[in-house]
Amino acid sequence: MQSEQGTFAGKRICALGLGRFGGQLAAIEYLLKQGAQLRVTDTANPDTLVESIESLSQYPGIKFEFGPQTDETVKNCDALLVSPAIRPRHPCILAAKKDGLPLLTEIGLFLNACRGQVLAISGTVGKSTTAAMLARILQAAGKKTYLGGNIGNSLLPIVEQIQSKDFVVLELSSFQLDYLRQNQPAFTAAVLTNLVPHHLEWHGSAQAYREAKAVMFQGQNSTQLSVLPESHRHESWPGIAERVNYRIDDLNGEFLDWPAHDQHNAAAAMSVARWLGIEQSVIFEALHNYSGLPHRLEKIPNSLHRTVINDSKSTSPIATLAAIDVICAPTWIIIGGADSLDDPTPLLSRLIHHENIQGIAWMGPAGKRLAGIFAQQNTEATQTVSENLSSVWQWCWENSQRDHTILMSPGYPSFNEFLNYEVRGEQLITLVRETEGKTD
Repeated sequence: MQSEQGTFAGKRICALGLGRFGGQLAAIEYLLKQGAQLRVTDTANPDTLVESIESLSQYPGIKFEFGPQTDETVKNCDALLVSPAIRPRHPCILAAKKDGLPLLTEIGLFLNACRGQVLAISGTVGKSTTAAMLARILQAAGKKTYLGGNIGNSLLPIVEQIQSKDFVVLELSSFQLDYLRQNQPAFTAAVLTNLVPHHLEWHGSAQAYREAKAVMFQGQNSTQLSVLPESHRHESWPGIAERVNYRIDDLNGEFLDWPAHDQHNAAAAMSVARWLGIEQSVIFEALHNYSGLPHRLEKIPNSLHRTVINDSKSTSPIATLAAIDVICAPTWIIIGGADSLDDPTPLLSRLIHHENIQGIAWMGPAGKRLAGIFAQQNTEATQTVSENLSSVWQWCWENSQRDHTILMSPGYPSFNEFLNYEVRGEQLITLVRETEGKTD
């Protein structure tokens, strides 16, 4: 997965989207350093992108355009650099495809330049945790390991440091994979944690979502590894790599005190580690030392005599289902955010029948819609609806009692109110601290 440096020297590249953080900025800077001529377009108000613009001010040749993006935007360029958040039916992307222009992405640029052994992790839920667990195991085994993709910072700025013997664990979203179709990456190992229809407003259908996930396996050869859950054993997936189907029983009775979803993630990570020849004792020790990810079922220390859990990373109903399954005390739960086409039926059913759910605080457009459905199914439910996190937190705090749990597991994206799920999680922590200050 390596290409010669300077491939883009003199090339006219239009960057579709600038953004305020993440891989797109890294990709723009990478191309500029290679001598490309960059024209950056974004529909956002430039006042909201000051930090990003200033970070690129050292490159005098870069051009910025703010306002509507049409098929004319991609005229007079040799390639289009796309932020994965932009849907493939965007007019600029359709125009670029019609004109035969290459579509570049940050992760595609990284894979083309990376000399290391890349281990790809994707799935509807559990991919961040599985990727982090696998990286921890590799590090414990003495392997030089980099963790990136949809988790942490972009690895593109340091791609030249990565050697052929090094390992790179990449968490990949369905958006990133969809744009890798033309690259046909040959991952050393590729892991699918699970698959439930998700991001249908982006992909257009459950089948298109599945096809995006399948990109992980399409370019692999027979010396490489594909890993899927036992439940997918009899399904047809592309590729000729060696196939392993994992299950919780592979853990040999270890980690029985862990939630089922974390046991599942551990079994997936272990499948790759064992294939790489890492001893079981090293694997188990590394997993026992794994402490979890921020914003994923993260307990917030506090003096409020409540257990407050920040699960802001939950951006799909299936992730909230996993969170609900671990609660064992009277719980007030915060759900909602930007709306999506994900099926909420299993989640609503679980909320109705879970004996520990004391009340539900719905927030944002998704919360407003679900509250209406839920009220029809359970007329005696204790619930509230609000547009913002601050209000629903206050309601949960005022209605909960000593030793109760307050769980924020939104199940939906954050961008109706926040830049990303991290900001949403940090806001919850801030609200907890403010409440502590008022009750001292």
